[in-house]
Amino acid sequence: MKKFLALIAIALLVAAAVWLVVRIELSRRVASVEELLPRETLLLLHAPDLKRSRDRWHESALYQIWQEPSVQAWVKGRLGRWPSGAPGGKTLEEFLALGPTRTFLALTSIENNEPKLVGGFHFEIDPQKAEQFVQARERSWWPRSVEARREMILHGQHRIEKLEVARLQYARVYAGHWFFAANDVPTLEALLDRADRRADLATAALKENETFSSALKHLPNDYALLLFLDPQPFLEKLLPLVTLTGQSLPVGQLRRLKSVRSVATALGFDGASMRETDFIAMPRAGSEKRLARPLFSAASTETIYYSVSQMQWPDQLFSPPKTGNADLDEMFRQLSATLTGHGVRLADLRAAFGEELEMMAQWPAGANWPTCVATLPVVDGPRARKIVEAVTSQEMSGISWTRTEKEGAIFFSAQPFGGFLPLFLTVAVSDKMLLAGSDLRAVESAMAKAGRGAGGLEKSEPFREIAAKLPSADTGFSYLNSRLLFLRADAAVRPALAMAGTIYPDLGRTLDLTKLPSKDAIARHLSPIAMSQRYVGDGYLSESVGPVTLRQATIGLGITVAASFIYLRDGVKQLQDWHPPQAISAAPARPTATPVVTPSPTPGPSPP
Repeated sequence: MKKFLALIAIALLVAAAVWLVVRIELSRRVASVEELLPRETLLLLHAPDLKRSRDRWHESALYQIWQEPSVQAWVKGRLGRWPSGAPGGKTLEEFLALGPTRTFLALTSIENNEPKLVGGFHFEIDPQKAEQFVQARERSWWPRSVEARREMILHGQHRIEKLEVARLQYARVYAGHWFFAANDVPTLEALLDRADRRADLATAALKENETFSSALKHLPNDYALLLFLDPQPFLEKLLPLVTLTGQSLPVGQLRRLKSVRSVATALGFDGASMRETDFIAMPRAGSEKRLARPLFSAASTETIYYSVSQMQWPDQLFSPPKTGNADLDEMFRQLSATLTGHGVRLADLRAAFGEELEMMAQWPAGANWPTCVATLPVVDGPRARKIVEAVTSQEMSGISWTRTEKEGAIFFSAQPFGGFLPLFLTVAVSDKMLLAGSDLRAVESAMAKAGRGAGGLEKSEPFREIAAKLPSADTGFSYLNSRLLFLRADAAVRPALAMAGTIYPDLGRTLDLTKLPSKDAIARHLSPIAMSQRYVGDGYLSESVGPVTLRQATIGLGITVAASFIYLRDGVKQLQDWHPPQAISAAPARPTATPVVTPSPTPGPSPP
C-alpha cells in the first residue's frame, strides 16, 4: 500500500511539473494576431515580418529595375528633383531596427457609424527603445497648438495612456514586447485580456471565426501582407446610401453581393517575382463546364495579352446606368434602342451565346498599335446572326458597315473616324463563335486558327515556364507578356515623345527626354505575368505571379494612363493648335466626303 501511495504521489508531482512547464511555455509564446483580435473583426491588415519582406523586396525584379543606373540617373534628373534620401526612408529604417513582427491594423466594428480601429506590432529590442521611437513619432502627429486631454487608465497590470482631442481618441499601451494602439479604450482593454489569456474576461478571438479560418486555409503560410475583409457589414451600410441617391442595384447583382461571405488576399514573393493569392468565399456562379479556349490556338509569340473567363450578361444591359459622359451614354442608349427595335431581348443574348469570354491582343514588330480580338461561343447560330445584324444596322461614327461572307462566316466591318485612327472595326459570326476586333485581318486570322490545336504561344518557353508556376484554371486565366509589351510600347512612344518635346517644350524640360532609361535596362528584368482562377468548393481562388501581379499591373497601367492624360492635357491642346509652316501659308482645303473603301478579306495576320 505504501508503494502504491508513493507511486501516486510521484505521478502527481510529475503531472504538476508538466502543467507548470506548459503554463510557462504558453506565457512565453508570442500570441498570434488572430488570437488578439475579436471574433467579429471586419477588416485586417497583417504583415508578419516587415524586415524579412524588405530583404525579399530587394531581390525582386521591380527593385532591380529601380536600381538600374540609367533609371536612377533619370529619376535624379529633372523628373522629380528629389532629395538624396527617399521621403520617410529614415523613419522606415528606424522602425525596422526595432525588429517588428506581427504588425497589424484592424477594424473591429462600425457601430453607430463610428469605426473602432486597433493596431500594433511585436518588437525584439529593449522596450524602452521602442517607446522612445513611438514617442518621437507622436510628437510630430499632434501639433503643439492643439489642446489635448491626457489620462492614465489602469487595466490589470497595464497602464493605458489616453489622449483625446475633440471627439478623437488615441489610446496606447506597452505589454511586454508588444505595442498596441486604438481609437477606443474598451477595444484596447479587450485586446489586452486576450493577450494575457485571461479566460474569465477575454471574449472570443478571431481564430474562432469559421469564415476567417476557412479563408486562411486557402492562402499560403508564407506571405508579406495579408488582407481579410468581411463585406456584409459594409454592404448593409452602403445599400441605404445607394437608395438615398435614387439608384437601385439589379436583383441579380444584389444577390451576388450578399452571397460574398469574405474576401482574403495574401501578397508575397517567389524569387524575383511577386505572387498574389486571392480567395472570395461565395457560391459558384455560372456554368461548371471546363474552359474550351478556342481562341488560344490563334495566340502567337507576338501575343502581348490573352485572357479567358466566364461572363454573365448583366440584368441592366438594356437600361445601363449613367456614366457621366454624355457621348458614351448616348452610344449605349442608341445601342439599346437598336436591339430593342429589332426585337432582341436579354433572353435572346443568353440563349445565343455561351459564357466563355476570350480576349487577345497581338503587337507585331514594326506595328504602331496592337490589334485586339474578343470572342464568345455561339450556341444558337440563327439567333446569333440576327443579333449581329441588328447591331451592325447602326452606323459607326456616320460610316455604314460592310457585309462580306467567307467560309461559312459573315463579316461586318467599318472604318470609323475617316481612317484617322488605326481602327478597322470588325464583327464576325459563324455557327461556332462570335468575334469582334480592331482589325479585319486579325479577326479573319483568329477565325481561321481558332480551335485548330496548340498555337505558337502555348509552345513558347516563356509561357510554359510561367504557366508551370500556377495550378490549372477552370474559371479564368490571364497572360500578359510584360517584356514584349514594354519593348513594343517603347518603340512606338519614344519617337512620339521626342517629337512632342520639340512642339511642347515644357514636356522636355520636365521629363528630360535626353536621359530616358535605356530599354534594355528595364526589359531584361521583365518576364510574363499570369493569373489562374478556379473554384475550390466554397469560393473562388486565384493566383497571380510575375514581376508584378496582374492586379498591380492593371492598377499601375490605369494610373499611368490617367496621369499621362492629366499631365499632357495642355500639351495636347498646344499640339492641336500647332501647324507646320507650310500648312499656315497654304490655303485651307474645303472638307469633302471621303468614300469608304472596303478591302477584300484576305487571310493572314495583320501587316505591321
